[in-house]
Amino acid sequence: MTVRGADKLIKQLNRLPLQARSGIGTALAGSVVMLDAYAKQKIQGGARSGRVYRRRSISHQASAPGEFPKTDTGQLVASLFFRVAADKLSAFFGTKLAYGRYLEFGTSRMQARPWLRPTLRANRDAITLRIRNAVNEALKRG
Repeated sequence: MTVRGADKLIKQLNRLPLQARSGIGTALAGSVVMLDAYAKQKIQGGARSGRVYRRRSISHQASAPGEFPKTDTGQLVASLFFRVAADKLSAFFGTKLAYGRYLEFGTSRMQARPWLRPTLRANRDAITLRIRNAVNEALKRG
């Protein structure tokens, strides 16, 4: 997921000395750590209202369509990762697992159990404030 208008801002910020950009990188790193913690907490915690099924001798209650996916094997949570780019002006948070996308958007056989977009929406204001403050500080120093 990309933020609209980010390319233009990144071009302007690239003109700043690398030293002035370090605070932005720190703000981005803090933001993706926050996203990671939030997503893991939502996927692993809380009640679900989906169907109950058994795999071997273990009973599991799935998430219902529209809910955060419920941990079953733990692979999604274990696969979540984040990084801040070397330029310190962009960051990534997500998973390389194909079914992370299937959960987010659904398939022809399964309704969506979004986890990435709700995580970003829930943390948008805090991330915006964190990055805005870092950009303002970088512009003062730059």
